[in-house]
Amino acid sequence: MRSIAVLVLLLIAFASPASIPIAVAAEPSKTTIAVVGDSLADGLWGGLYRVVQKEKRIGLFRGAKNSIGFTGGDLTDLIDRANGPGPVHAIVMMIGANDRRSMFVDGKPRALLNTPGWVEIYKTRVGRFMDHAGRLKVPLVWLLLPVMREAAATSDAAVINGIVTEAAASRSFVTLIDTAKLTADEAGAYTAHFADLTGQKRQMRASDGVHFEQAAYELFGHMVLKRLQEVSPVFAKIANE
Repeated sequence: MRSIAVLVLLLIAFASPASIPIAVAAEPSKTTIAVVGDSLADGLWGGLYRVVQKEKRIGLFRGAKNSIGFTGGDLTDLIDRANGPGPVHAIVMMIGANDRRSMFVDGKPRALLNTPGWVEIYKTRVGRFMDHAGRLKVPLVWLLLPVMREAAATSDAAVINGIVTEAAASRSFVTLIDTAKLTADEAGAYTAHFADLTGQKRQMRASDGVHFEQAAYELFGHMVLKRLQEVSPVFAKIANE
């Protein structure tokens, strides 16, 4: 018996690599989209879920958190948390609803809202977030902020949109989706009514003048999926199969 065991060990040792079976990791069963950001993003996650729920090859990671923003930090932890359970194939971001405030450190003001210092810190944090996402080598789809019911809120949103747009210009993996034109009337003012996925004009904004109704988030979800199919071969393949 001992001689047989030795013979088996010798055969294994001198066997050619081609003769030894190699375990091959199975491909992931789903292509994952991570949705991150604030409460706007969480609504978007719901809309995107309803758009892709019948597409079994696409999975969604719900990574949005209420009441967060870049005034509180660079938010790179959202990316780490999304990529932790398994690789993601796209990141979708929507944020800014909570960023109409000054920045504080230890209870003391560090940068007042919309001052040059505030803009510079915000720009730095957005850039860090984008660069952190870029390490994953996947598309980052960023939905810009909509027109708000309050004029001051719309003005602040335009500042944030400008910062994000400038940061995205030098990062080819970032693609932007403009929501301002969609959420404004012909004069450029706030409107609560615009066309849904079926083309029917209906109320699409929530009562706070910031968030959206379910039909609007579904429209955004459709826009996100269409954009991913345009910029990512992974999602284009799913659409064409």
